[in-house]
Amino acid sequence: MRRRLTRELRDRDILVRCDIAQQTAGWPGIATYRAVVPHGELDATGGALARLPQIRLCASVTGSCNLLFSVWLRDLDGITTLESLLDERFPHLTVQDRTVTLRTAKRMGRLLGEDGRAVGHVALGF
Repeated sequence: MRRRLTRELRDRDILVRCDIAQQTAGWPGIATYRAVVPHGELDATGGALARLPQIRLCASVTGSCNLLFSVWLRDLDGITTLESLLDERFPHLTVQDRTVTLRTAKRMGRLLGEDGRAVGHVALGF
């Protein structure tokens, strides 16, 4: 087990995550995007998006939209800046829908207080 874990960490098959309070980090808002990307561009686009510092989640999904990504925002004006960057770097990406979240109540099983810090725990059900 130890050798497998060491190999997966070395090969970056597993990445260690440490979450921080969004407000403390200066990123209080979240925007979640549903987009369409031509199938042949999906892997490259997802990989390039995932490397942007404000991206918190980027996933290929099924349905009318094939790419879902979530970004942290410094303010709501950040949406305009981000979408300009998307137009410039990813002309083949078409945003179909966006949702703005101003406060997150729970993340990764942790209940969050008004300041975005963990105040409790809810077991994740699988």
